[in-house]
Amino acid sequence: MQLVDAHTHAEEQSYIRLLKREKVYATVNCATPAEFARNQAWVGHSSRLQLSAGIHPWQVDQVTWAEMAPILAQVPVIGEIGLDNVWTKNNPQLQQQIFTKQLAYAEQAHKPVIIHTKGLERETLRILKTYFNTYLLHWYSSTEYIEDYLALGCYFSIGPSFATEESVHYLLNTVPLDKVLLESDGMDSIAWALNQELPLSAYPQIMNAGIQALSQVHHMAPAAIAAQLVTNLQRFWAGDGAS
Repeated sequence: MQLVDAHTHAEEQSYIRLLKREKVYATVNCATPAEFARNQAWVGHSSRLQLSAGIHPWQVDQVTWAEMAPILAQVPVIGEIGLDNVWTKNNPQLQQQIFTKQLAYAEQAHKPVIIHTKGLERETLRILKTYFNTYLLHWYSSTEYIEDYLALGCYFSIGPSFATEESVHYLLNTVPLDKVLLESDGMDSIAWALNQELPLSAYPQIMNAGIQALSQVHHMAPAAIAAQLVTNLQRFWAGDGAS
């Protein structure tokens, strides 16, 4: 069955090899120039694997616009970018400055954006309303503002914590099928979400569990869900979703 991973991180080349072998449609994140160079070499010219790049709110004090701007020009997707006051103490004003600069670039360049927001969901929403673009809310973990984000045409990617994290489970049951995606956020995040270290070989089974869960929610065959997820990701990549 076709697998989709709307947002992931690659720590090892073996992970990219697995994605290619399993013919996964995935967006591979690049948060630094070094990560971009590495992932670009690993991914090569695969049509199923697309690179995204952006300055993460956790790294606004480490990575500069001057370093990342040439990289943003080379990738089809911007992100993950956003705001966070839960998992980082980085200056909120600096976060917002970097966030809006990247949003402005993405709007001008007509590139879709992957959004990270934690604890600042309302402020993130307010800012996104001032730009015209297509957005993917990655591993959104709040039960608030979902309808507001959907009204903007946003997609939501469900992390592997849907079985244990109540807010993510709520999202699984709430987001319309044409706006939902699945993500791993990388093997380290899978281990965090499931509270256990897992071998790389477990990846297909873990991602398939999300398809099975959506199949139950929407009363559709898993193969039909998988096909819809591919369609959704390709539409997001194309920038289809802005309202």
